[in-house]
Amino acid sequence: MEKPGIFVYAVPGQRKALVEVARELDRRGFPFLYASHGSAPAIEPEASSEGVVRPYEGTAVWQDALTHALALGMATERITLVTAIEVTYHRMPHEMAAIANYINEICDGRFILGIGPGHSEILTPFQVTMEKPLAHMRRYVEEMRASVGSGPMPPLVFAALRQKMVALAGELADGVIWANCCRSQLARSLSVVPAAKRERFIVGDVAPAYVSEDRDEALAAVRLALTNYMTLTNYQNYFIECGYGDEVEQARAAIARDDHAAVAAAVSERMADDIGIYGTPADVRKRVAAFQEAGMNQLCLSTMFHSQDQAKAIMRVAAAFD
Repeated sequence: MEKPGIFVYAVPGQRKALVEVARELDRRGFPFLYASHGSAPAIEPEASSEGVVRPYEGTAVWQDALTHALALGMATERITLVTAIEVTYHRMPHEMAAIANYINEICDGRFILGIGPGHSEILTPFQVTMEKPLAHMRRYVEEMRASVGSGPMPPLVFAALRQKMVALAGELADGVIWANCCRSQLARSLSVVPAAKRERFIVGDVAPAYVSEDRDEALAAVRLALTNYMTLTNYQNYFIECGYGDEVEQARAAIARDDHAAVAAAVSERMADDIGIYGTPADVRKRVAAFQEAGMNQLCLSTMFHSQDQAKAIMRVAAAFD
């Protein structure tokens, strides 16, 4: 088993501390960091010093993955930085390419640009008019690459859930990144990538991670981690495709009642086992190895859903790999 990566969520007021965490993870030999982008969970102060399960819902602040990646890259020496993901609608293609090339040069080639169109439920309040996702990504990448001509570009990965976007990534990009990938469906999902490209294809995932000797506590954390995702149409369709139609139907009924706790409860243990990295340190390592054996070569662990103190939460997970 190789060490996984770590998702670093840029919490306001904690950003300098998280840069120090990145230095420590670099020193400990973690291979890559995913830099966060998008709406942040509103997390209440912890009820105890352990930082146990915390639900998240709503938006508290907006994160920029490119800025975050540059800060982390300038503080580290070996670790690879990945945007997970930078939403395309926030930057023109030529600007995205220019900034990505700048970061890659400053970080000595340690940068991977992860991009995706985001979700209508999140972007519509910002008055974004969304295109069809596949056509949008094709146009965006063509314009981005045209802007640099024969100049350099860092590796490019697409945010993906279902096979059509994975297939487009297999055609236009160097890899894909899921969030909450269903491990049982990974081989099927990757079957649309051309065989000649698979050996070097980046296969990433942001997986909810929680370390505890108490399995029930850890399972509850993963269920809460998936709660907001269960409200998004693209994720509902992906989870149905992966065999979790009953769970989605239960979640939709709970959403209609505005019952946040019932949305979390709709996540079955089977579904949590397919997506989450949780349990004792030994359990966590075993789950990481299972994802890697299934074909995931950039598994990244996320702790942002359960602790206000992200530096502490990250190092708690990282300790499972000492």
